[in-house]
Amino acid sequence: MKILVPILFLLTCFVSNAQLKISGQIVNVNNEPLPYINVYFKNTTNGTVTGFDGSFQLTSSKKRGRIEISCVGYETLSLKFSTKKTSFKIILKEASNVLDEIVIVSKPKKRLKKKENPAYRILKEVWSRKKKNGLKLVKSYQYRKLQTTEVGLNNLDSLFLKTIFKKEYKEVLKELPPNDDGINYYIPLFLSETVKNIYGNNILNIEREDIEAEKNDGVNKDGFVFERMSNTFNDIDIHKNNIEILKKSFVSPISTTGFETYDYVLHDSIIVNNKKTYAIYFFPRRDGDLAFEGFLWVADKNFSITKIKMKINKDINLNFVRRLSFEKEFIIKNDSIYLSKKDVYTGDFTLTDKSDDNKGLTIKKTSSYSNYIFDQELSDNFYSEKIIRYKPKQFHQNKIYWDSVSKSTEKKNTYKLIHSVKNQKKIKQISSVLNTFSTGYFSLGSNLQFGQYWNTIVKNSVEGLKIKLGYRTFKTTDDRFRVSGFVGYGTKDKRYKFGTEIKYLVSYKPRIGVGISYLKDIEQLGGKLLTTNGLNANVFDPNALFSRGDNYFLSDVNRTAIKFDIELKKNLHFGISAAHNVIKSASPTYFSVDYLDDKNNIQSEVTDVSTDIYIAYTPGRFEYGFGIEQKMGRNLFPSLVVNYHRGYKGFLNGDFNYDKIQFKYSQPILLGKIGLMIATVDGGKTFGKVPITLLSPIPANQTYWLTKNTFSLMNYYDFVTDTYISGHFEQHFNGFILNRIPLIKHLKLRSLITFKTVYGTISDENIAINKSNITYAAPTDKLYYEYGFGLENIGYKDIRPLRVDFIWRGKHTSVNGLPSPKFAVRIGIKVGF
Repeated sequence: MKILVPILFLLTCFVSNAQLKISGQIVNVNNEPLPYINVYFKNTTNGTVTGFDGSFQLTSSKKRGRIEISCVGYETLSLKFSTKKTSFKIILKEASNVLDEIVIVSKPKKRLKKKENPAYRILKEVWSRKKKNGLKLVKSYQYRKLQTTEVGLNNLDSLFLKTIFKKEYKEVLKELPPNDDGINYYIPLFLSETVKNIYGNNILNIEREDIEAEKNDGVNKDGFVFERMSNTFNDIDIHKNNIEILKKSFVSPISTTGFETYDYVLHDSIIVNNKKTYAIYFFPRRDGDLAFEGFLWVADKNFSITKIKMKINKDINLNFVRRLSFEKEFIIKNDSIYLSKKDVYTGDFTLTDKSDDNKGLTIKKTSSYSNYIFDQELSDNFYSEKIIRYKPKQFHQNKIYWDSVSKSTEKKNTYKLIHSVKNQKKIKQISSVLNTFSTGYFSLGSNLQFGQYWNTIVKNSVEGLKIKLGYRTFKTTDDRFRVSGFVGYGTKDKRYKFGTEIKYLVSYKPRIGVGISYLKDIEQLGGKLLTTNGLNANVFDPNALFSRGDNYFLSDVNRTAIKFDIELKKNLHFGISAAHNVIKSASPTYFSVDYLDDKNNIQSEVTDVSTDIYIAYTPGRFEYGFGIEQKMGRNLFPSLVVNYHRGYKGFLNGDFNYDKIQFKYSQPILLGKIGLMIATVDGGKTFGKVPITLLSPIPANQTYWLTKNTFSLMNYYDFVTDTYISGHFEQHFNGFILNRIPLIKHLKLRSLITFKTVYGTISDENIAINKSNITYAAPTDKLYYEYGFGLENIGYKDIRPLRVDFIWRGKHTSVNGLPSPKFAVRIGIKVGF
């Protein structure tokens, strides 16, 4: 047996080398690609159909012969192929006489009932087997996966290229690949390759994924923009009813509810690899639906998918997306097990609109699968001992290794092109703009950045106009050491504020980070419910240029903190921090924080010495970089944070002993065609007697901007609690409703509904020590709630960042005498697909 395996391998190599590969592209007389054209070896039923770009590929064991190209409505062509002629550019002309009763494969004008459609019988068989087919039929499996991701600029004209390359223009032009239109050009900017070994056990229902090798090169290699963009496409499973793409839920063409979304046409049956295969075409019933168009091949007898090509229409309600296409190919083993062979995901993105004249950004992700092994015994412990990425260049391999993995001349040329363009001044400028837009920081030199630009100018009643300049040291996303902070100045209180933080990544495995920080600033302590002094804590900033009413409810905070964080496992963090806070009112005349101490003396300042112990779990979250600060992906993932906060009296002049337990759970839920539900629940309780500065005010928001997990029709400190639970729920319909309304659907708006509520209490002893001008009230007798609906995706062409919410509240009277509106319109800004 040991001798037989290498012999079979050599024979396979010999046979594959003896085969002749024939490829080409088919276009019409206007040079437009023709998809779904039949290409056969003459006098046989063996063949293929062209893809979206009109391309095809065949393999022949003969050194010469003929291929035949045929499609209803076009003239049939017969062409010779030989070892000297294997590539074709074919122009099909429309036939002069076409029979009226013959129908070209296109979206049917009349919709058949499900059971009258001949495709229904085949799809019904696919549905009944899709959970039993494939790798689930074996006890255990393993295979190898080579994943390549390329990012580049497309549709570049000669004038643009001249401004980049100048004197080198003519030489570089010889190397640049042409665009699909054959007129303009494409420049690769970033290329990454990853080799993975996957091991699965269906008895244990567990899968292990080990990275064997990894490399990348290109513009912005030291940033994270292209790395994040390369994860635009997650691996998709067409066998699920709904497919997540760009945080949207698309209906799969083989969903059990597919007939509600798609029209299907059973075109023909063909012979592929000596097996009868059905060709089914699918089209969205409604143009605005999050759905695909394309075709799939279904193998006879076992009814598994052998190939699928699908794309979205560029007029679909997605921003910046000119084209998205997905190709998946499977091989069938033993007439029962279908195995992934190759995936090709391609995206074409533009900034302003989807015109074919605009320059764009191409993202292409290709995965090839090989070395399948079934039912090889491995210990149960093997599957739990995963190899984790934890440091830069962890899976670096030398050139000899990569030459053995991929012998593609095209890929080598791509690396060569990237190397020649990445240092060009114009390309660097493009990279810098992308970085600034995504991070908010401007670079000054190679190690220092200033920003974030959206927090530079703010306003409140105490400080007046506040100007802030933030900074951070930055070389790459893998920096283990980082210093960051800000300097601010208020034009009304004429005071400087500042803060600084030093962080260091002590260990890659496990990830251990430490930090120390100092802050002297004006803060809105009631800005959020769960606050920690942890390493990755963010301070809520309630300030904006435009707000309703006055806001004097601000605190003057002087804080020193030390921090420790360890990643126990992927996306599971445990942290400890200790802080010394001196807190007083930023405007005692309008906002008193006075309280009675143990001797019944009135105090207006509190010293809080405290520790936080927290656990944060974010399963499925993408992270970029291996430094002390990691950028988070924009994929959908749940989040759970539990924090125990302890105050110490007497130690370092601390004024109070108390305990506080808090949690926050957030869960995005994709609801298929209906859209995306985002649910967040907060809860907490304070044990002990403490003043207002250490309690839990319910987070209000008096700005005209939407702020996450706050209440827009409540004033600051309307509710003060020591025990609370709140819920925030948003249902985003992603165009599901408005895409069905005539005329309105052309505006490409998306609708949403919101509901927010909170319940809380406060103890008599905490009320008793209050000597501030704030009347303590809690939503005890009944829930406080706000509800509303909104429109998002408002803008011009593909730049649609605006969201407008119309909000109402239940019955509520502010106990502090300040009026609050019963209805309001609020605006949000978020750039996305």
